[in-house]
Amino acid sequence: MNRNGSGFLSDVIEGIDAAIQRDLDIVNMSLGTSSNVQSLHDAIIRAKAAGLVVVAAAGNSGGAVIYPAAYPEAIAISATDRANAIASFSSRGPEVDLAAPGVSIYSTYKGTGYRTLSGTSMASPHVAGSAALLLAASRSNPGLCDTIRVNGVCDPDEVQAKLQASAIDLGIPGFDPLYGWGLVNAFRAIR
Repeated sequence: MNRNGSGFLSDVIEGIDAAIQRDLDIVNMSLGTSSNVQSLHDAIIRAKAAGLVVVAAAGNSGGAVIYPAAYPEAIAISATDRANAIASFSSRGPEVDLAAPGVSIYSTYKGTGYRTLSGTSMASPHVAGSAALLLAASRSNPGLCDTIRVNGVCDPDEVQAKLQASAIDLGIPGFDPLYGWGLVNAFRAIR
C-alpha cells in the first residue's frame, strides 16, 4: 500500500503468496474492495489450502461486507464500540463471522507513530491476535485441537470454529448478520 493506504490488488495477492511461501500461520487483511475479483479469491483459497488462517475486515460502509472478507474462506470481522454494540459504520451481512472492538482503538500508524483509529481494520487484528494465541496454545497443548496441521497447530477451520464457539453472543441469540457468532474472546478460546 502507498502512504495513503491505497494500492493494487496485484500487490495484495503477491503479499498473500509471500505469506504462503514463508509458511506463515495467519494473514490479517485490514483492507478490501467492493469488487469480487477472481484472482483475489484464488489467492485466498490458496492461503487457506496452505493452512493459513485468513482474517479480514468486513468494511466500513454500514452496508454489504467487502472482499476478501465476503469470501467463505476468510473470517469476516465486524466492529463493535465500547458498549459492545455494532459500530454504525461497520459493514454487515451473512458473511460476518465474528465481531471485535473497532471504535477508538489506539494503534500503530504509518511511519513510527501511534493514533486512535476506528474501523473494521482495527477490529480484524483483534481476531488475528486471538487466532495467534490459539495456535500458540495448540503447540503446547496438542489436545486443544482435533485436526492438527503438519507443523503441529490447529487447522484453519478448527481455529475459526473454536473462535466462534467461544465468542460472547451479542445481538439476537446465535448467529446474526451484525456480530456473526459474537464478540471474539481469546481467553475462552484457549481454555
